[in-house]
Amino acid sequence: MAVFWVIVIVAIRLAVCFPRSLLAHILFWRLDPAPERGEPEAGYRLRWARFGFGAFAQAALLFLVGGAALGWDVTLEESLHFVVLWAVVVPLLGVAALAAALWSIGRALWIGRFAHVRTKSSSEDGART
Repeated sequence: MAVFWVIVIVAIRLAVCFPRSLLAHILFWRLDPAPERGEPEAGYRLRWARFGFGAFAQAALLFLVGGAALGWDVTLEESLHFVVLWAVVVPLLGVAALAAALWSIGRALWIGRFAHVRTKSSSEDGART
């Protein structure tokens, strides 16, 4: 166990010391959609929602494949690793992705609904001065 953590800590330290190396690019690779220059925040949140729904679809597909594998090979029920992965980890990741997608849609709708109120009030403040 100690050897594993030494390897992990050394790998992270090497990646931090050499940020342009392949190791650093692999370890610190951004997996979420990056904001684009000049993109409205509501559009960015909608891209985040699509990203979350994609991750949810992948988790749902993995859950279905795990169920099919369990029906095909019943001995997988005895494997604690498979049961934990299939019955706990994949559904938790799917629920988290779905929650992030719904949050992003709600945030995009909130921004879209009240964005004109902020711009209208700021333009009225500018007209008064």
